[in-house]
Amino acid sequence: MTTKNVLIVEDDSKIASIVAKVIDKFEEFEVVAIASTASDAIEVLNCLTPDLVFLDISLVKSSGLEVIEYIRQDLKDAQIDIVMLTAAKEVDILQKSISFGVFDYILKPIAFSRLNQSLQRYLEYTHKLENKDDLEQEDFDLFFGKAAGELKPKRSDVPPKGVDNITLDKVRAVISSNPDTAYTAEAMSECIGTSRTTARRYLEYLLSNNEVRADIEYGSVGRPERRYAFLAQEDR
Repeated sequence: MTTKNVLIVEDDSKIASIVAKVIDKFEEFEVVAIASTASDAIEVLNCLTPDLVFLDISLVKSSGLEVIEYIRQDLKDAQIDIVMLTAAKEVDILQKSISFGVFDYILKPIAFSRLNQSLQRYLEYTHKLENKDDLEQEDFDLFFGKAAGELKPKRSDVPPKGVDNITLDKVRAVISSNPDTAYTAEAMSECIGTSRTTARRYLEYLLSNNEVRADIEYGSVGRPERRYAFLAQEDR
């Protein structure tokens, strides 16, 4: 499978950076540009043709819908897929996005498991197109997001009691933003503003969900301490 070039259109530089790092964990994708405004995105699109665009709706002094319209009208012969990455929950925005044929719609705050799921589904989708001349019903079901269980989260994606998604995403953001750093529960608690016990509970959940790895380190008095670090996609 050829490498898929990705354009990220997002005016929050921190979010854009985190999304780029998650995407870069997949060897099949390469982030070729990040734009913070609709006009910047259109300039990039005039220079190169990405395979996939991650697009926010609410951009600085502009709307991501301008970018979609440009892609679908001015670049209508280009095969560019779009994933909305936005906090917009309005029905009319969703309807417009569907009418423009977006591949996926991911709400903020971003659940990293949901972003990974979208990337995996896109790879399956493109692999089918590149390797088949004729398609079966299950192939169409995959493309339209209706495969059995597709819209239901995997059991491991549902946090247990005592683990909320907001705090969980904070921990994920810290881990994914610093993939080469191993965190103790105490260090993580300082990063996300919780108790050490709470931080450990979230880190242990990510460990059970195969999103981080844990190494044992012995302190100066010999007491073992776990250090948690990002687990690359290919190792999961």
